[in-house]
Amino acid sequence: MTASENLVTQKEKATELNLISTSASKTTDNQTSYKKIKFNKFLFEKIASKEIDGSSITISSDENILLIQFCLTGNSSFHRSSQKKPIIFKQAEYNILLLPKEEIASLVNTEDCDLIQIYLEEKFFLQYLSKDYGVPLYNLIGIGKLFHNHLYLNPKIKNVLAEIANCDFGGNLKNLYTKAKIIELLSLQLAQYEEEKVIPSSLKPLEVEKMILVKEIIEGSIGTTHSISSLARAAGTNEQYLKKHFKLLFGTTVFGHIVSCKMEKAKEMLLTGKYRITEIAEAVGYKHATHFTTAFKKFFGYLPQSLKATKIFFGTYFSMGFELEAIEFLMMI
Repeated sequence: MTASENLVTQKEKATELNLISTSASKTTDNQTSYKKIKFNKFLFEKIASKEIDGSSITISSDENILLIQFCLTGNSSFHRSSQKKPIIFKQAEYNILLLPKEEIASLVNTEDCDLIQIYLEEKFFLQYLSKDYGVPLYNLIGIGKLFHNHLYLNPKIKNVLAEIANCDFGGNLKNLYTKAKIIELLSLQLAQYEEEKVIPSSLKPLEVEKMILVKEIIEGSIGTTHSISSLARAAGTNEQYLKKHFKLLFGTTVFGHIVSCKMEKAKEMLLTGKYRITEIAEAVGYKHATHFTTAFKKFFGYLPQSLKATKIFFGTYFSMGFELEAIEFLMMI
């Protein structure tokens, strides 16, 4: 676990988070790490599998908090002491969980599990999610998670998580940037929920698994040119079902997801400042840089060269269209 990513001033009451990590190592049977972390409004944590090492983590807080858990690889389970059944996460799934004040929760992970966790104070969360919104807030009290079914990580959300993790701002500027990105994440998650809540219950588990496999193939080979027929064969389905079920499950077409993955990866590479346009075009599967530039402009609304030129402040980037008014607004919150 890392330290708090944001600052707590003397005027602000911090939420205290207790984290106890217990793992069995080759040399020590019971290896325990105890950390007490204070944070204000939000806390971003990236936990690599090598840090977890198959450990279980016990969590408690002195205030009601929300936990946005992203399971990048492997499997993870979240179990509150007041609930009978744990909440299971598989690879590429996420949800928003409730941890009531002073209640103990345990997190058990597989050895290959990579996680990103964002802790939010209750007031901060409710500030951006009104009670009359379409998401069933009562789920948080009843089943302990906001979305009845876990949502799947899409390229846009992955890109925002990468931007938070790779931000090289410091101090208050990093706090402001992270805050803006977390609000962006909440917007993307709610938009995804709106798209996916219309999925019919008739979609069988095996059909869902096949669509997830296609999604993983696309995201794992961004530089490859895929056809509908080749993806259908790889998943053990036919083209008609692939197009229909993929759209139902993920709210986008197969081709749309392929393009989205390519463009988000290209944007991520551009923001590093390490690659030429031709290198990026080749990495995401375009033989000609001009074709890539045209596709990028169509997808984002601006040229890749303009994004490369918008490096500001201390050697990092804000997303295109992140206006000064938004920064001023965030500073008042």
